[in-house]
Amino acid sequence: MRVKCEGEQVKVRLLCIDAPEMEQKPLGRASRDYLRGLAPSGSQVQIKGHSKDKYGRLLGEVVYRGENLNIEMVRAGQAAVYRRYCNDGQYYEVQQGAKDTAIGIWSKPGSHQRPWSWRNH
Repeated sequence: MRVKCEGEQVKVRLLCIDAPEMEQKPLGRASRDYLRGLAPSGSQVQIKGHSKDKYGRLLGEVVYRGENLNIEMVRAGQAAVYRRYCNDGQYYEVQQGAKDTAIGIWSKPGSHQRPWSWRNH
């Protein structure tokens, strides 16, 4: 996600989640569009920054109108919990709900459920 902060564009990597890549059609595009729907362009969001990743992106949780968008992406089945980088049990709880209802990336089996595995192909 890109946000404007004090006139500067900042790349934000949503903490604890991993969404399908754009090349993982059609799920990558659907995930991106879902996030855009949660916080349309021009929305004022709060970033709870944690650190930076090896690509210089801010790692953080994005909050819009009191909603944690990272968690909402997982709840809607538009992203998976990135187990390697997440210790927050709330993410796993909402992911289980998405799996149980077979929505988004959980609607059918495959590597699209684990974007980190797909990238390593």
